[in-house]
Amino acid sequence: MPVAARFHELRDRVVATVDAKLAEPVRLSFMKNGQTDPDRPQRQIDAILRTGEEKPVGSDGGSDKAWRTRIAAGQAELRVDRAKYPDVDFEKGDAIRAISRPGEPLFEVLSVNRRDHSRLIVRLGQK
Repeated sequence: MPVAARFHELRDRVVATVDAKLAEPVRLSFMKNGQTDPDRPQRQIDAILRTGEEKPVGSDGGSDKAWRTRIAAGQAELRVDRAKYPDVDFEKGDAIRAISRPGEPLFEVLSVNRRDHSRLIVRLGQK
């Protein structure tokens, strides 16, 4: 049985605090062969969604490119709190709708990074 590291509880509290300020509601539509997957029903969660071209900001407030990468125009990134939504996972082609934004933009899952211990990081493209 794995034992949680000492910092896990603190990490989860920090992520939840950040999400309380920055997360927004998104609707997840899980797809299979271009159609909604009946085995994975739609659901709504709160997650951090970053879109469009952003300028990198360095640790000194400057533009240190090593500190943060750019999100290319037309792409987006969704960051899901793994402690709050441990059962959420994505596959390439799934759809994400930003339901609180004007026009409710729709994105398609391009790739998923499952290696981060606090968040599921989903790279999105415009749909």
